[in-house]
Amino acid sequence: MLQRVEGGAPGHGIDPYELETVTAELLAPGGPPTGTVRLGPYELEYTAPRAFAHTLRLLFGSRIYDVAPLSAPQRIIDGGGWLGLSVLRFRALYPDAHIVVFEPDPEIFRIMCRNLERNGISNVEPVRAALAGTDGQQTFTVTGSDSGSLRADARGSSLTVDTRRLGPHVTEPLSLLKLNVEGAEAEVIAELGEKLALVDQVLIEYHGFAELPQTLHEILGALHAAGHTYIVSHFNESNRACVPPLHLDDAYRYFLLIYARRLGGRPA
Repeated sequence: MLQRVEGGAPGHGIDPYELETVTAELLAPGGPPTGTVRLGPYELEYTAPRAFAHTLRLLFGSRIYDVAPLSAPQRIIDGGGWLGLSVLRFRALYPDAHIVVFEPDPEIFRIMCRNLERNGISNVEPVRAALAGTDGQQTFTVTGSDSGSLRADARGSSLTVDTRRLGPHVTEPLSLLKLNVEGAEAEVIAELGEKLALVDQVLIEYHGFAELPQTLHEILGALHAAGHTYIVSHFNESNRACVPPLHLDDAYRYFLLIYARRLGGRPA
């Protein structure tokens, strides 16, 4: 399902005090499970207030998705758009970029589209599908939060969603690829294959979950083979499994942020 959202919005920053005030209210006990908040120039509809507040802090406070200026032509693919916060951040940073965003959860997809529309975000194509290794349909666990997944164990209900391969969407140079696909990141990168060399900058949230195969080495190997230099970060102090003292047990669960870029002169 492909839709185009029309409108426009300027780039800007978010006041840190306002950000902390809004997120503290969202995290307060007894708050509403859904609603709308204002943050800077944005009017934002939310569900899962704790996850929403956490994501606001990461994107607008820690700025985990702020990368280098985009290569031309400015094109971004956002795999796992959730409520649209990543798209809003990318639009603020790169007002002229064309963005394609994938989100499979039908209700979350509707909220994401409403957030883009009410904030006048232009030149964006929302796709209601999950990125995966094959086109078709697969079982997706809906959690109502940011943890819906094709692959990871999650508490929620199951439904069938459309799946799409990334490769057909990368037929020319791509400025930025962002993936937050809850455990499907390795298969998405594997399907992309040699086309990964067409991508200038990459952001991948890696999900190190006990129930999933370990695939970090596969992702990093693919980036290296495509000519990328990479950084791996735990990206947030609340990601306790990656902050010393380190330990592993049979129920390990951690997250990593991989940032990669094809630097000038590096052969593929």
